[in-house]
Amino acid sequence: MAYLLSLLSSKSSDQTLRQSLLPILCYYINSTTDIQIVRVMDEAKLHFERVVFPAERVLFETFPESYLEIHSPFPDGDRTTRSECRFFQINER
Repeated sequence: MAYLLSLLSSKSSDQTLRQSLLPILCYYINSTTDIQIVRVMDEAKLHFERVVFPAERVLFETFPESYLEIHSPFPDGDRTTRSECRFFQINER
């Protein structure tokens, strides 16, 4: 029985590993009235950087463990928001 459970857990971990290696399609919309700078990064590697105008939409492909950094102007300086890209993932059918 323990052997079967170990096989099941190794298959599920293999599937999780394969899914983390596959890129995901993500979507972001600048719903503010300000110009923003968005960066997609993982660990210490920058994938891309783009200026996003108000109401502009951005589609991008990246890996699930990547982060989206959103830089917004504020009177006392820039504010940076960092979120996991999986929260911006489009569910393809």
